[in-house]
Amino acid sequence: MLARVPLVMAWCSMSGTPRNCDILVVGGGIAGASAAAALAGAGAYVILLEMEPQPGYHTTGRSAATFVSSYGNDTIRILNAASRPFFDTPPDGFADFPLLSPRGALFASDEAHISDLRTALDDPANAGLLEPIDTQTALEYSPALRPESAVLVAYEENAADIDVNGLLQGYLRRLQAANGRVVTSARVDSLLRRAGTWQVGTNVGAFSAPVVVNAAGAWADEVAALAGTASIGLVPKRRTALTFDPGVDIARWPLTISVDEEWYFRPEGGDLLISPGDETPQPPNDAQPDEMDIAVCIDRIKRHTTMTVSRLVSKRAGLRSFVFDKSPVAGFADDVDGFFWLAAQGGYGIQTAPALAAFTATLIGSGEISSDLSDFGLTVTALSPSRLRA
Repeated sequence: MLARVPLVMAWCSMSGTPRNCDILVVGGGIAGASAAAALAGAGAYVILLEMEPQPGYHTTGRSAATFVSSYGNDTIRILNAASRPFFDTPPDGFADFPLLSPRGALFASDEAHISDLRTALDDPANAGLLEPIDTQTALEYSPALRPESAVLVAYEENAADIDVNGLLQGYLRRLQAANGRVVTSARVDSLLRRAGTWQVGTNVGAFSAPVVVNAAGAWADEVAALAGTASIGLVPKRRTALTFDPGVDIARWPLTISVDEEWYFRPEGGDLLISPGDETPQPPNDAQPDEMDIAVCIDRIKRHTTMTVSRLVSKRAGLRSFVFDKSPVAGFADDVDGFFWLAAQGGYGIQTAPALAAFTATLIGSGEISSDLSDFGLTVTALSPSRLRA
């Protein structure tokens, strides 16, 4: 899911800071920022490199910002469950306001997709998460739905809006409080392993560290190529989001999404965010919306709701990056030393960030994951880059 949130600048310059560190994290989105904070909190000296002038510019800054526990495959739902306690009760001083606010999520099915929604409702992993509701109740939650688009409906009451800006800034503050550093406008141009240390060349100078964490989002395979490690087959996919004023009070509307994820809408401030759920493969770049995707989005909203999109308030796009099984990749490469993958979070990176950050810090620190994670059913194998070549 996709939207844009304002991001407050919170980083340090490299003036007077050593360029040698224990761990170098490449990528200042939510994956890199959360992992860097967790690693620094565990005692490592961490430098975070971000190629843009501010952290979180790309996918993180364009997230739809909703925590949906039933969203994703089995591995994602384990990460969701392991992350939720952090969102509900963040560490003291992490954020000035709650990270979550009530929203709810409504999954709607027309006649053609009833079996898909029944499968989701029957999945034991969704027990206690999804509740079947009738069409009339669905229209009370989300009045703009057409009844024929809500023949079978499921509702996740505990779905919530995420304060993405608060989450990102909290991690950046924790990183800096643990004496870590953030370097912006720093594009990685070379990676060379020498005598057990990575020599990392950037446009703002050289850095070195025994361990590099590749949290470069859509650019992760490009960073890996510089290091001489095998590609994970990452595919960045563009997603479009538009906002408009529906002219009615939408404050209490839930995230409303078709079970096949071909359209969704949710309140964003005083406007309504809408998306066609597009997944168009494209090379990593500063993604912009395509006019055809905009037209498709408006048409789908018109067909499945009673709303008319007469004037857009905003339009945007971002990249969500996947490997073939749509699970994240987190773990050391098996063909070069000291290169840790933290990539392929797809559309789940914000809500899984706390668990993936803890996973990264404990795996790098001890070679194992904590019982806090394994008790949820998370395994090293499920996220390992080696699974992609097995």
